[in-house]
Amino acid sequence: MKRTYLIGHWALTLLIAPFVSQIIEYIFGENPHQVVGLLEAYPITLLFSTIFSSPTFLIYMVCFYFLAKQELHFAVAKFILITVAVLGIFITQTIIKGSMSKEIIITYSVTAIILGLLLNIRTKIQDKHIRA
Repeated sequence: MKRTYLIGHWALTLLIAPFVSQIIEYIFGENPHQVVGLLEAYPITLLFSTIFSSPTFLIYMVCFYFLAKQELHFAVAKFILITVAVLGIFITQTIIKGSMSKEIIITYSVTAIILGLLLNIRTKIQDKHIRA
C-alpha cells in the first residue's frame, strides 16, 4: 500500500473540508446566523484541525501499517481506513462538543469519504499483480 495515501488522505481532508463546509452552507444555508465559518478563519481552522486530528491520525497510521502487512484486497483496506477516519472525526467532535460540531462532523466525514475513495492506495507492483 502507498504511504502517500496515508499522508494524502489526512492532509487533503484537513485542507479541503473547510471549502466543502462553505459549499454545503451555500447550498443548504442551515446556519444563517453563523458569524464565521470554517473557510473565513482558514488558517485557524487548519491549525486546530491539525491539532485535534492528531490522535485519530496516529490510530489511522497504526491501522494503515497493520493492514499493509495483511493480505487484504485494497478495497477492504480502504473501507477500514475510511471508517477509522470517520469514527475518529465523530469521537473527537463528540468529546469537544463545540457549537459547530454537527457541521464539522458532516463536512470532514464527507470529505474523508470522498478523498478516501478517490485516492489510490495500491502501489504499481500491486496494480501489475491485479492485472496479471
